[in-house]
Amino acid sequence: METQGFDKRSTLSDVKDLDKRKLFTVKTGREGKEITCLGGTIWITQTGDGIDRILTSGDIYLSRIPGDILIEGMDHSRIRIAPLQKAEVIRDFQNRIKAQPACE
Repeated sequence: METQGFDKRSTLSDVKDLDKRKLFTVKTGREGKEITCLGGTIWITQTGDGIDRILTSGDIYLSRIPGDILIEGMDHSRIRIAPLQKAEVIRDFQNRIKAQPACE
């Protein structure tokens, strides 16, 4: 299977077509990514996240942790990859800090 990649430095959303069984790698940094399935069905897994996901048209995966994202087209699919909004990342971080127990 051929693998393509998405440059983590890109600041604009990027739309890609994936053929059936085509793999696509998204390199993430600290900024997180939003993966939207615009058509078809895709499988997503991410380094550091123990859950595999299946997305169909209209579904969105929000990556809030660093780690490469591997996407496979389960049939002919179209995806959009965009950076998460900074405010959303900050809000998520603040919620995680509030949820941690205090050190004694």
